[in-house]
Amino acid sequence: MKWLLWIIVLTVGLVAVVTGCDGMHRYDGRLEAADSLMHDDADSALALVEAIDAGSLTTDGDRAYRDLLLTQARYRCYIPATSDSAINRALAYYRAHDGEREKLTRCHLYKGTVMEELGQVDSAMFYYKTAEATAAPDDYFNLGYANLRMGALYRDHYAMDGKDIEKYEIALDHLKHTDDQHYQLACMINLGSLYRLKMPQKSESMLLSARDYARQIGDTSSYSKALQALVQTYYTQEKYLPAQQMIREVLAMRRGTNNFEFCAISADVYSRLGMPDSAELLLNSTNNRDLSDVIDRMMYLESLGEIALARGDSSTFNQMDDETKRLDDSLLLLNASSVIMKAESAHDRLIAQHKREHQRRHNTWLLTVIILSVIALSLLSYQYYTKKHRYSVLINELRNTADTHICELDSLRATINELNIRDKKLKDYLDSHMWLMRNVIEGCYRAPSHKLAHKFNEILQNQEENKEKWEKLYDYIDMRYNNILSDTVKRNPDLKDKDILLLALSTLNFSCIQIVMIMGYSNPSSVGIIKQRLAKKIGWDGTLAQYIATYVSK
Repeated sequence: MKWLLWIIVLTVGLVAVVTGCDGMHRYDGRLEAADSLMHDDADSALALVEAIDAGSLTTDGDRAYRDLLLTQARYRCYIPATSDSAINRALAYYRAHDGEREKLTRCHLYKGTVMEELGQVDSAMFYYKTAEATAAPDDYFNLGYANLRMGALYRDHYAMDGKDIEKYEIALDHLKHTDDQHYQLACMINLGSLYRLKMPQKSESMLLSARDYARQIGDTSSYSKALQALVQTYYTQEKYLPAQQMIREVLAMRRGTNNFEFCAISADVYSRLGMPDSAELLLNSTNNRDLSDVIDRMMYLESLGEIALARGDSSTFNQMDDETKRLDDSLLLLNASSVIMKAESAHDRLIAQHKREHQRRHNTWLLTVIILSVIALSLLSYQYYTKKHRYSVLINELRNTADTHICELDSLRATINELNIRDKKLKDYLDSHMWLMRNVIEGCYRAPSHKLAHKFNEILQNQEENKEKWEKLYDYIDMRYNNILSDTVKRNPDLKDKDILLLALSTLNFSCIQIVMIMGYSNPSSVGIIKQRLAKKIGWDGTLAQYIATYVSK
């Protein structure tokens, strides 16, 4: 029975290999010193890391550690990333070495920051999620910071589904277990700002707590940020006098270095208090007014409108209000939160798969013993029964069954791929028709005297005759935008045909001129008012564009 002895020896050997432990790498003392400075003095940490010549490091572990610390220190010192080569080298090393879980977590985390700075927000979300999944359950700082970065990513890309609030709340729960007061305050201030529209009382409470906490620990920067956020909350609640008090305190602290967002909100407060001259002075006092950002441009126009209204100039107010609404509609084009959500969902599926693989690896030694035991028992059974042919028949049957199922799966996969391709082509074809329709309408608007324009306008105006064609268009819109029309009509059965048509054209992002041409209105500027009426008619508190965005972002 020598063969049975060999099986036992092999089993013991495999178990020993699988359950063996890797030793922790001992790093260069200069690198560990730089790491210890990273949290409280990032500038010194960066100087120390840059002073270490990579060629002087003798091990791959030290070189990987230097690449990680260099990426981390540059990010904390606000040096924009231009390449991800250094963090890629560190990531490759720590992926291949067990026992370095915290450093692997940091690699994923700062790979995410580099991707975010390089403009690849979906990749950034993937690595932040990977950092969260990699971190140990008691690694509260890295868990908190990963969720803080995900919250900022959703916030900066105009998330409309509360994902930004969810991430900041998770981050704050983790960071409360650490002594990092700065990031705790950052979460509190961001949450207070995000609560503003939906939960104003909770917003005020959170920001007051952040203000008191910042004053208690002497963090003047966070104290000022909390006051500025409170100004916006009080303005939203129409508490203008408390807002004015906060503005004066911030102005006394910052001494001429006010940012644009704060100046714009402060100008709105002073306008509502009937002090347009002071409001105009505040609006023009900012030192970084870059209106290339759509949100900043909207805030600036709103402030100009409020100042004009305070002076009794309703014409200028209406002009600024119309321009603000146009920019608000354009924000739909900037909303990248759906891309980030897809990246997060894809990562969740990948993490689930990795967990299953990890569980299988964790149980390898047990499975190895079971498999070898089954083999030993099979051989003993073979010697005992001497019926080898039974095993051959069984194996052939299993192989044939497996081949049959594989063929069926391949066929199903090919069918699904073909259907997906057809669906994509159909949607692209219909999109091209919408594009052509808009161009034709624009051409008819510019040349109304042309015979083709006259005929086309006549067809557009005869909506009753073309009702069946419009209903086919509605089916297409429901298919593309998550049943927006059928859901709205179901909740609002009293909607008229023109209401449904206006909602359909707005969903397809038709311009005011195109809507006027189709629906026969006399003035493009009236479309915004009609949209507001429709939003109220369907029971929506915000703008019609925001209502449509809830379906577009699904």
